[in-house]
Amino acid sequence: MTVLKAEGIKKIFDQRMVLSDVNLSLNKGEIYTLFGANGSGKTTFTLILSSLLKPIEGEVTFEGKNIYKRDTDYRMKVGLLTHNTFLYENLTGHENLRFFGGLYGIYNLRERIEELSNLFNIEERMSEPVRNLSRGMKQRLSIIRALIHDPEIILLDEPYTGLDEVSTQTMENYLLSLQKKGKIIFITTHNLIRGYRIATQLGILSGGKIHFKSQKKKITSKDLEETYRRLIYNETL
Repeated sequence: MTVLKAEGIKKIFDQRMVLSDVNLSLNKGEIYTLFGANGSGKTTFTLILSSLLKPIEGEVTFEGKNIYKRDTDYRMKVGLLTHNTFLYENLTGHENLRFFGGLYGIYNLRERIEELSNLFNIEERMSEPVRNLSRGMKQRLSIIRALIHDPEIILLDEPYTGLDEVSTQTMENYLLSLQKKGKIIFITTHNLIRGYRIATQLGILSGGKIHFKSQKKKITSKDLEETYRRLIYNETL
């Protein structure tokens, strides 16, 4: 049974159609990568899946129930990463994670913060105000914030931004371990190599619609690149 489902999603901003009849089905243990150029609507769709933004048409359901009718319950199950870090710049990394962890009522919060800060190699900077951290450090801290409560649904909008190769590999390995636990993982990116590498399912968003969907095992990385260029740039390699 499909666990997370979006049907007929439509969204307009300033009389511009951003999303038009977008459909998506996700099951437990899937990593879905949605590719698209900047401004294609990836962030808007991610926010709709998180329930922080409502479509003007269509609906998103989780376990058969409309997510907007169970906002609080649903959001407790979601880990969200967007371009906005949601971090408080004047607070330290520890203070930020204690705050967000407290919102979810995590009983072993101290151990959880230590585990993830060590994993993402940021433990030595956790006592500094976030404003002092580099873009890459903030991204790592934001990823930890999104994962701190061990969510069932992980929504990552451009997670590779600011990450070096070591941090990227750390994140991917951890996501793969969560996939084995049955987590639903949704990633948006314009990075074809990295997005393809981790996906089990993939799609391409262009012109407000998902024009291409495939299981990873049914398409090579080269064919994906050719399809992407054709859809996004009207190019033929």
